[in-house]
Amino acid sequence: MEDKDRLNQGSDVNSEEDFASLLAQYEGASQRLRPGKVVQGKIVSIFDTEVLVDAGGRAEGILKKEEITAPDGSLLYNVGDAITVLLESGTGSDQQLRVSYRKANRARQQAALEESIKSGRPVEGRITEVVKGGLLADVGMRGFIPASQIDEQYVEDLRPYIGQTHTFKVIQHDLPNGKLILSRKAILNDAKADRRRETLATLAEGQRIIGVVKRIMEYGVFVDIGGLEGLLHISEMSWKRIKHPAEIFKLGDQIEVDVLKFDREKNRISLGFRRAEEDPWLTAGETYPEGYIVRGVVKKVENFGAFIELETGIHGLIPVSEMSWTRRISHPDQLVKIGDVVEAVVTRMDPPNRKMSLSLRQVTENPWDVFGRDHQPGEVIRGKVTRAAEFGLFVELAEGIEGLMHVSELPETSGKNALASFQPGQEVSAKILAIDLQNKKVSLSGRAIADDEAQGHVREYMEAAVNSGSHSLGESFPQELRQKSHKAE
Repeated sequence: MEDKDRLNQGSDVNSEEDFASLLAQYEGASQRLRPGKVVQGKIVSIFDTEVLVDAGGRAEGILKKEEITAPDGSLLYNVGDAITVLLESGTGSDQQLRVSYRKANRARQQAALEESIKSGRPVEGRITEVVKGGLLADVGMRGFIPASQIDEQYVEDLRPYIGQTHTFKVIQHDLPNGKLILSRKAILNDAKADRRRETLATLAEGQRIIGVVKRIMEYGVFVDIGGLEGLLHISEMSWKRIKHPAEIFKLGDQIEVDVLKFDREKNRISLGFRRAEEDPWLTAGETYPEGYIVRGVVKKVENFGAFIELETGIHGLIPVSEMSWTRRISHPDQLVKIGDVVEAVVTRMDPPNRKMSLSLRQVTENPWDVFGRDHQPGEVIRGKVTRAAEFGLFVELAEGIEGLMHVSELPETSGKNALASFQPGQEVSAKILAIDLQNKKVSLSGRAIADDEAQGHVREYMEAAVNSGSHSLGESFPQELRQKSHKAE
């Protein structure tokens, strides 16, 4: 009897312990499922619009099916899958347990956001819309990105950023009041600083490196070569002459450049894009030897001469002194203009210094040499009066060839106003007294022709008198011939 009482008493104790354990489990489950709590659950059933989730309570929680439905209509989770949810409603017997997958994600994001802010770590988020002055991004809560903080340079059109996911730095926050200011520019600057340190440690002149075109100016482009910007001058872009860098590059182009010069103290970097193996000057000496006649296009005209392009990257200079044999040229545009195709002779070739001198006039023979070969002193020649000066008369003897008839050498018939009696374009005969090819001068005489004629008449009368034998020489002279003879003497 006593044993039976002890058995019953033991049974009552066990029942009380089981009840207490169950009550503790229930209270623990209820504590875990309080509103706002994020718990790990398991999908039990899936219906048309709702999903049952076992969140560890007495009853399954109801989750809206749309929360786990992808844009294409497929489900993110299936029956038996574990899922993290947030409890939305109470756990009393008269209340239906409701859970949210989206809010659980949002709660985790906000917790991570708070932790990132405390630790100074960057946050990741998706840009959702453009607003006045900048953009909005979802990083667990809505954050504002000023337009000046979206990139390294100010961006006018922010619309292309919508839908993009980026990493941001929190530069200002007040989470209880929903205030969060973000910066992508700060992240980019930090990354650029890291790249800059790495680049500075290895950068050297002569190095070939990949860079990105960041800015385009009239005189060149600035290229990012690992956190550092170097200048690629327009003269180092191509062997041919270009008017603007935009002919070759555009913003964002990835290009391979050579480090030509690096000043570490001033952080100035000069870059080159031309390749040495493509330099046309390497073979220019063989292609265009001195004395060779070349054909090219006038590309530039200066006071001192004209630049001729023979091929891409090869230019030669025709000095103004080599424009014409006979004309006095004050400016090259008197003979050539940009775009003209001309022939010239290579007079000097200097490939190491990338220089070539050309001559336009040497394509044809020097007309003074031709004149000197075809005419000799003592010859009578005809020409046209070009102009008169106080000291004499200038006469054109051939194209570009002028001779001077000094006032003392004018014909006797010219009278007192000798020079005034001649008009430009008037044809005259003259005797060549001297030819000075070196100084390009020809001395002429009109008077010498008359003297020669008088001497000729004297000789004729003398020969006639000797042959007749009937009169003395003096009697044979007519009065006119005597006068001419005296003048000749």
